[in-house]
Amino acid sequence: MLLRNVRKPVLSCREVTGATVEGCFACARDAATQLRQGWLRVIGAPDYKAYLIHHAARHPGLAPMAEGEYVNMFIERRFNGRSAGRCC
Repeated sequence: MLLRNVRKPVLSCREVTGATVEGCFACARDAATQLRQGWLRVIGAPDYKAYLIHHAARHPGLAPMAEGEYVNMFIERRFNGRSAGRCC
């Protein structure tokens, strides 16, 4: 936590973790990615990046759907009552 000591706040990532500025930006980028994925799950929106990771792990050798196709399939299944039709 960056503000552990209220009397002498630590405002630098480098002072807390010893990381470089690039490392701090990478950490912030990872946190933002996790926040985005969590938000998409909360609102029930399709997450194409998660689909690509799943597809590469579970269906190697097959070409993944384009992003537009994936979103259309997701919306079709979600709003037309066919949510049980998962690939695996």
